[in-house]
Amino acid sequence: MRVFFNFANDTFRWVDVLRFPLPDPAPDDRAVLAFLIGHRLYGTGYAGGEPGGDPGRHGRYKRECITVESFEPVAADAAERWLRGWSVQWAPLAAAISEGLEREVYAPLRAAGRVFRLRELGDQAVHDAGWLLTEFHELVLLDRAAGALVLVVAAED
Repeated sequence: MRVFFNFANDTFRWVDVLRFPLPDPAPDDRAVLAFLIGHRLYGTGYAGGEPGGDPGRHGRYKRECITVESFEPVAADAAERWLRGWSVQWAPLAAAISEGLEREVYAPLRAAGRVFRLRELGDQAVHDAGWLLTEFHELVLLDRAAGALVLVVAAED
């Protein structure tokens, strides 16, 4: 399931949420991240196409440059504070967007047993049109109890 939030407040910011079924039984964290990176829907440049529509890209990056080691664990409360601050950094959000983010991002973030952040991968990993995303942030929420794997991308273009 995919949910897309266009802030539509002249900031060119948006959040994309994509849910994946967690393999059963859920493998270790590294295997879950490898599953995500290898999933057909992970291939998208977020330039207007559907998930899976750009298999060689993921956001700003050449997909081949993203590995399990590209992710680092982060505390859910720190990730939530950062994302809340980022989302209103330049302009307030409409109530419907705030409510949607609470339901689709913040509540799952608090419920996740593990949260990972995609590190900045450097200029060598940016694809030829990657400059279009002036900001690109990614969180992976792993909730084994709910059997959920949630990809949250927050970006500005």
